Amino acid sequence: MLVSEAPTDPVAQALAAGKPTVIEFGANACVSCREMKPVLAALAQSHGDRITVLDLDILKERHLIRQNQIRLMPTQVFFDAQGRETGRNMGKISAEDILTRLGVPHAP
Repeated sequence: MLVSEAPTDPVAQALAAGKPTVIEFGANACVSCREMKPVLAALAQSHGDRITVLDLDILKERHLIRQNQIRLMPTQVFFDAQGRETGRNMGKISAEDILTRLGVPHAP
């Protein structure tokens, strides 16, 4: 499931799905962030029944920078199904590494 940005708290909305979640904090102005978009979209398509993928543009929602302690774009934050943060990655990351960090088997 690829969650689109909403006027409510998009992080809370994504975590409410009760699935392992990866949230990318990036921006369209960031080259590495743009390179991550197809990776995230492919994950949402192939594993959307088991994970939640959220791609946020923090330049459009600047309050998320401080709220989520983002220091570099892109930053991916990983959450378990209970909504607890389990780790972070700063920079680009492969789909396989995202699935590993979420504890989800690679085969769809």
